[in-house]
Amino acid sequence: MESTKDYSIFKECSSNREVDPKHVNKLVNAIQKRNLLHVNPIVVDEKLCVIDGQHRLAAAKILKVTIYYIQDHINRKDISMLNSNQKNWNAMDYINFYTIEKVNTFVQLSNLINKYPEMAISALLTLSNSEGRRDIVQLKDGYLDVLAINHAKEVCDFCKELNHRFECEFVFDSRFPLALSKAINTENFRLENLIEKIEGNPRAFVQCHTKKQYLEMIEEIFNRNLSKNKIRLS
Repeated sequence: MESTKDYSIFKECSSNREVDPKHVNKLVNAIQKRNLLHVNPIVVDEKLCVIDGQHRLAAAKILKVTIYYIQDHINRKDISMLNSNQKNWNAMDYINFYTIEKVNTFVQLSNLINKYPEMAISALLTLSNSEGRRDIVQLKDGYLDVLAINHAKEVCDFCKELNHRFECEFVFDSRFPLALSKAINTENFRLENLIEKIEGNPRAFVQCHTKKQYLEMIEEIFNRNLSKNKIRLS
């Protein structure tokens, strides 16, 4: 692997996808927070045409930071194969890769996954993100927001408690934890009150198909027989 700040040595490859300015801006913000360009070098051919990593290169140019690259015996025909192979990697493949590379945020997420193996990976990614979203593009580039990881642990613990009491494995799917997360962040919500209401009418606590349906269910169960301090989720 080599590195440089002389971006002029690199050439564009017409066979590659167009640079997305929005993605470049996301990478700029991510690199400013933590520069991990050395973990994910760009790939160039013998003529220094960029085969993979043009967004990282564009972000490095803006920030005027060192770009890392690997020069390989690869040609334009290999671009589609390279991109196709990358698409075969799922989120967990990237999480494992960056965890092995000892990227701290990925290590934290891996520990969370190991602690709550029942929980859907997509839910853990969303719950631990400070903005409550999954950014798979940034994850692939080695950047991960886990600023809300303590909140994620709280939601996971609540889900485990509900499953322990009511034997409802649906609390671990990708939708219920996100609905419960919103409830937890809502004024007047208390898990012990929800549990008490479910115990009074366990048939009302059922598996749903969407996050919206789970929100409606939690709201209805929690608010039953309440004249004040109701919650609003849906």
